[in-house]
Amino acid sequence: MQKNLRSDAVGIVSQAIAAVNPYACIQRSVQRKGDILHIGSRSYDISLYTNIYVVAFGKASTSMSAALEDILGEKISEGYAITKYGFAGSLNKIIVMEAGHPIPDDNGVLAAKKIRDFLERTGPKDLIFFLISGGGSALMTLPRKGIALTDIINLTDKLLRVGATIDEINTVRKHLSAVKGGGLAKIAYPSESVSLILSDVVGDSLDVIASGPTVPDRSTFDDFQEIVLRYGLQLSSAVQGLLEDGLEGVIEDTPKLEGPMFEKCYNYLVGNNLLALEEATKKANELGYNTLLLTSSLAGEAKEVAKVIASIAKEERANAVPLPLPVCILAGGEPTVTIRGRGKGGRCQELALSFAIEVEGLENMLLLAAATDGNDGPTDAAGAFADGDTVDKGQDVQMEARVMLQHNNSYQFFKETEDLFITGPTGTNVMDIYVLLVQGDT
Repeated sequence: MQKNLRSDAVGIVSQAIAAVNPYACIQRSVQRKGDILHIGSRSYDISLYTNIYVVAFGKASTSMSAALEDILGEKISEGYAITKYGFAGSLNKIIVMEAGHPIPDDNGVLAAKKIRDFLERTGPKDLIFFLISGGGSALMTLPRKGIALTDIINLTDKLLRVGATIDEINTVRKHLSAVKGGGLAKIAYPSESVSLILSDVVGDSLDVIASGPTVPDRSTFDDFQEIVLRYGLQLSSAVQGLLEDGLEGVIEDTPKLEGPMFEKCYNYLVGNNLLALEEATKKANELGYNTLLLTSSLAGEAKEVAKVIASIAKEERANAVPLPLPVCILAGGEPTVTIRGRGKGGRCQELALSFAIEVEGLENMLLLAAATDGNDGPTDAAGAFADGDTVDKGQDVQMEARVMLQHNNSYQFFKETEDLFITGPTGTNVMDIYVLLVQGDT
């Protein structure tokens, strides 16, 4: 693996991640002049509110909260932030709590209850800032009446194992939760609120990010049932009973567009994968590559997506198409992994290993697949590097790439070949970035 390609790829990804630093995203999006805040198309005179509160949840909640503390200072009356274990930081006026991700845990339930009880005390002269980022759906979990946390954990685990999309997972979560799918806006009403949102989903759909707690929900109990049937999921008796009650109209569906609570809730997107890719493009151009930003909406099975990226690498090496060499092809998104083995890995590592198999023997090229939050699946790696020598490197350390891929054990493979990409928690989360570098013969 050529060192200059690896260092170039790291530089490109690093600049991309820096562009979506949550602190910087909030600072860019919230402009204060005296007591007037300018956010997108709205302005707020903070002197008119009795209290200003902050509620943050997601992997980027600590950094987003720190930025808002610096903007509002003593104007903040009280606040809470829920983040993933290991992602916490020190804040002045906002209490930080840690919880489980991607599988919710008791700490997430306790934190959600605390936030619910807190919001129920707010009134029409209060202003609430919701700071929402990827991971928020798992981190703030408040089951509907009659649903246990274990019901949600078991069903979430099943959905992850069958390769369900984040949209599908969140559709189910919304209907098992009292705070998702517009539920948080309902609890906060009649207070006025502003949701500042860092997107971690393909297409930036606000009702999907963190399961859309402050926006009208488009999904229904019918959608929930369709997902269950599509994957042949076995439900607990409690979840089956709730689904049947929902289908029959015995219990209310999630809040829809006509709800009055949404008239007082402003949702504003502060950063996304495309912003990161645009900065990556600038860096790649500076390094002398002819650069193509392919898409920020990459989706599908990671192993299949890898084949598409590999085909582009082969075309570039053979014919310098679609761009003359040296070239940088950039893509972002969030592929899925269907878990069939008992190994360890994440979607970026799985994609990288599949790519390595497809390009075995191909020279002068490199792929870096990286999760922008620094955690690819349940591992300490952000992703992995792969090139035409990767399969041979595995054999040198008694690692057969195809067998390891079959067992979803990409982490162990790349650990042995020393090709893991490790950044530690980045404090942000805007899905994944894929950097393909191809150069001519030297």
